[in-house]
Amino acid sequence: KESSTSATSDVAAEVATASGELPPAALTSNAETIDDASHDPEALSRGELVYTVYCARCHGPEGRGDGEGVEQLPSRPRDFASSEWKFPKTFESIRRVVHDGIPGTPMPAAGAAFPASDIDAVSRHVLQLASRPPSKSTAANPKKERLAEAVRASGFLPSLIRQAPAATFADTRSGNSLSLDSLRGQPVLLHFWGTTCIHCLAEFPRLIELQQSCQAAGLTILSVCADEDEESAVEAVGRRSAGEHPLYVDETGLATHRFQVQALPSYVLLDAHGRIIATRTGAIDCSPEQMMKLLNEVK
Repeated sequence: KESSTSATSDVAAEVATASGELPPAALTSNAETIDDASHDPEALSRGELVYTVYCARCHGPEGRGDGEGVEQLPSRPRDFASSEWKFPKTFESIRRVVHDGIPGTPMPAAGAAFPASDIDAVSRHVLQLASRPPSKSTAANPKKERLAEAVRASGFLPSLIRQAPAATFADTRSGNSLSLDSLRGQPVLLHFWGTTCIHCLAEFPRLIELQQSCQAAGLTILSVCADEDEESAVEAVGRRSAGEHPLYVDETGLATHRFQVQALPSYVLLDAHGRIIATRTGAIDCSPEQMMKLLNEVK
């Protein structure tokens, strides 16, 4: 009887072979084989092939974070060659991320889908890409580095800075429409929440405090219900937690799609020019002081 690891490897190899993209590779897992792979041209070539087929669309052919699919991501992948890594630039660290993925981000776990040999190979290739000098576009930029630092200190993820998609919401009390375009000139924190999300409802007092503390920076927090489009239903549930804080509904459902809301609560921070600066999935975790510092950086 085959082990589950072997069976998973066979399935992954069979799928890759059927797609015509990758030939099956032998399974390797011990440290000695991994070390040998760093000097094995065939293993290095395999790593480049796996990376090109499965990773380059987002990370770019040279790992610069400039792949053709980056516009569809909530945040831009970092240049592998940059110094902004949250973990050491080692084979072991890279392999762990490739195998386990990064929760709360578009980076999936590859451990169950690929044989260990392919995970080893692509991890070696990424390590090679990370060992090169940064590109001119991602070289040290004090302003960008300060912004990225402020974003992360506030518990958000830096985003590929781009214009926010058009969106219009309805006030649950007045029924009046509010477009994002009408808020140009001030920073906006889009807050997507749900009537059945206990954590979302519990978070309203913190958001209200944040709104009041950041008035000097002109921050507007738009709390948009993502799981109910009937104003009266949203009022009945949300008003008990939100008090007088304005609540909105996304009547068409287009905003949650355009902003790629996949879990609740979710946040999208826009600067005064209507550009997406940062995102967060899960309960917000920043003090008013951290938010003010972040807002000062996005002016």
